[in-house]
Amino acid sequence: MEKEFRIAIIGLGLIGGSLAYALKGFKKCVIAGCDIDSETRRLALKNKAVNFIYEEAGDAIENSDVVFFCTYPDSIHKIIEINAHRFKTGAVISDVCGVKSSVSESICSVLPKGVDYVGGHPMAGKEVEGFANASSELFWMSGYIITPVKTSKKESVELIREIAKYIGSTRITIANPEEHDSVIAYTSDLMHIAASALCLSYPEKMNRAYTAGSFRDCTRVARINPKLWSELFLANRKNVLNEIDRLIENLSEIRYCIDNSQSDELYELLDKVCKNKITMQEKEPEPWKN
Repeated sequence: MEKEFRIAIIGLGLIGGSLAYALKGFKKCVIAGCDIDSETRRLALKNKAVNFIYEEAGDAIENSDVVFFCTYPDSIHKIIEINAHRFKTGAVISDVCGVKSSVSESICSVLPKGVDYVGGHPMAGKEVEGFANASSELFWMSGYIITPVKTSKKESVELIREIAKYIGSTRITIANPEEHDSVIAYTSDLMHIAASALCLSYPEKMNRAYTAGSFRDCTRVARINPKLWSELFLANRKNVLNEIDRLIENLSEIRYCIDNSQSDELYELLDKVCKNKITMQEKEPEPWKN
């Protein structure tokens, strides 16, 4: 008789809930969900996002072949430590956190014997939160960064890649945790910081009639989760500060050209901006190697 393949998802917010929906049918798995919010648990079961639902993480973890942590980064260490005895031998732990160096170090420090860890970061999201906004389509045509550690087994890394492909990610790349944090400080952290700075204050007479696509696109992620992003910014502090400094330098260069009416120099800067955008938009991940 074929063994049942079980996936546990700890935390059923936007990402965890979407992961539950998207994983339906993968290896004919059963999905065990866990969330501390009773309404989330009710909806997840009612909407058939999960086969089983639990309030306690250990109940979802038990007998699971893969355990995804979709919770705040600071909570993962404690959950693993408390429930170390409930992990199945041979299980794979992964996570979806936006910072990897500190999270992977924390997880590895309490990793149960016989359990493997492979980090991951799906590059997908919305400006709204919670299970009610989860969707099986969230990861379609998205990126997925897989961040193994030195002890990660090849078959575990391949399993996470298989999952990333199954849920719809088409741009899958591999990086160590430090490489991930260095780049994500620009592509994610700085984007949220820039949007936050833009919305920290407004022109006095501004109203919705003044806004269009550029305002919407530049400030979309300013509908921010303060607790989560405070954790992420501080956990990746060194890289984030480097990117803020670089942004300030670039803004200062543009400001200088405007302040001094240097039209040729300003044109050259903006021409470079346009070319950089096009080049990066067309840059594909390197072919998968494992």
